[in-house]
Amino acid sequence: MKIRYIICYFLFCLIIGASAQSPYMIRGDQAYHTYDRMEILQKADTTVVNGINNYNRKQLIIFLSHLSKSKYLSKSDEYDIAHIIGDNSEFVDNDNNMTGLSSMIEHSNINENDKYIDIKTLRAENQKPLLKYFYKSKANFIELKTPSFTAFINPVIQLTYLNENDNSRTVFQNTRGIDIRAYIDNKVYIFTQLLENQRSYLSYTDARIQKFGTLPGQGFWKNYESSVIKSLKGYDFFNARAYVGFNPVKSINIEFGHGNHFIGNGVRSLLLSDYSHNYLYLKFNTRIWKFQYQNLFAELAPTTTLLNKDDKLLPKKYMANHYLAFKPNSKFEVGLFETVIFARENHFEFQYLNPVILYRAVEHFLDSPDNVILGLNTKWNPIKGLSLYGQFIMDEFKISEVKKHSGWWGNKFGGQLGFKYINALGVDHLDFQAEINSVRPYTYAHRDTLTSLPSYSVANYSHSNQPLAHPLGANFNELIFIIRYKPQSRIYIQSKVLLTKYGEDRPGENWGGNILLPVETRELDYGNVIGQGLLTKVAAFNLDMTYELFQNYFIDVQAMWRQTRSDVTKNQHYLGGGIRVNISNIIY
Repeated sequence: MKIRYIICYFLFCLIIGASAQSPYMIRGDQAYHTYDRMEILQKADTTVVNGINNYNRKQLIIFLSHLSKSKYLSKSDEYDIAHIIGDNSEFVDNDNNMTGLSSMIEHSNINENDKYIDIKTLRAENQKPLLKYFYKSKANFIELKTPSFTAFINPVIQLTYLNENDNSRTVFQNTRGIDIRAYIDNKVYIFTQLLENQRSYLSYTDARIQKFGTLPGQGFWKNYESSVIKSLKGYDFFNARAYVGFNPVKSINIEFGHGNHFIGNGVRSLLLSDYSHNYLYLKFNTRIWKFQYQNLFAELAPTTTLLNKDDKLLPKKYMANHYLAFKPNSKFEVGLFETVIFARENHFEFQYLNPVILYRAVEHFLDSPDNVILGLNTKWNPIKGLSLYGQFIMDEFKISEVKKHSGWWGNKFGGQLGFKYINALGVDHLDFQAEINSVRPYTYAHRDTLTSLPSYSVANYSHSNQPLAHPLGANFNELIFIIRYKPQSRIYIQSKVLLTKYGEDRPGENWGGNILLPVETRELDYGNVIGQGLLTKVAAFNLDMTYELFQNYFIDVQAMWRQTRSDVTKNQHYLGGGIRVNISNIIY
């Protein structure tokens, strides 16, 4: 019996008697930064783990309920909080504007004498519906509410045009879709987002597409050429994210679906990021006292449809990982991570279903060639307004070779350090972030292959030819600076500086940056350093300005100066903008 059928049967058996949790906010939503701000400013005392960076909507509302009226909140803070409440109106009652919130507060350890923020701030304001049925509240196009079923349905639109220098093609995006979240009997939650896309990419992203045969964050695609406007050429693809979840007991949440995940507090994650295409997964989240424990089991693809010739079924590989986080107080959090990527001839290795054992032990039991990776994630908020965070990833490690500074290829590890400074220089909503990421050559790569894919390392840390951690794979140093500013509640300004150097491969070479290649094809056993191969340096400066016309209706203006230097120098600047409805602006 295949793993997916076992999972479906298991979920069906458990669903009876379950209690509800809620879908998570899609990363990139402004709610993530609002949560970050409130926590780093220590506006509320909470021990909810946020290293697992898929924020649960209900937990987000519980966090907001901790905000004390006696603590200073600016007008922009109040707007941000009201915006989140509006986006999650399932937790707001038509009569007292506090559906479920009073019971949530009752069970959230708030001091009885503590005054949570004003009800007017928390309220999702009702308004006169459009044509009787649409926009009964500001954030939701259609709301369906019955005693046993609640649903929120919203359109998704993104139309963007960019003018890039020295690019004869028009850079555009045309995305249309639908976003649905629903609750059944207060026991089961459902989320789905369906997006139909036609778009082209900036020249440096397009070069990566041609190299790896895959679109960033996407799966199957085909070429697109407009029959109306000749200059509109690019890619046509469909993207679907969907999952169902419930709580069989109070402290355990089970979720099954198609999506991706992120672990960490930075711009990047060296443990698990949402850069790759969506994948089938089964997730268990257990919250006990100040601990949170996540088990994630996933089915991945070792290649893409473009490289899988003759209309054959894509081969399979699998991932299992654990993340155990401990947050003793509102200022500090530490998490331990382990994952294993393995390839079998289209079946799961059931020994990896053990939710508590160390994967290295299982690997030894099996005498297997599987790829086990360990990691550490930390965060510390030492004072109000300042947060320090970091990660360490270890693929392989031999201390004797490190002491000799030999550059041994098998010392495969990387690290991240960063900080966030909220309300910088005393200016409200002027927020600064800096982050360093560095990963040694051949990290995340592996040696295991399938007979159908002899030139690819199947057990590498990727899905559909896209890294599961940092977009560059390995063999790089990176420095990121971000300044965010809100001069007015509806205006968002973000400036980003990126400086990176990495080693590219010339044809037929493997210097450790391309994690898809088997490690047996490495160029050197010793003397390996970051940036080896064709040294490539990138310097980029982005400026993005957004105006929120209505709730979740955005007008964007974007500009970037970018220069790539390797054996030649390329200038890749652009200027443009567009409109968005109910979707985050993702720039690759």
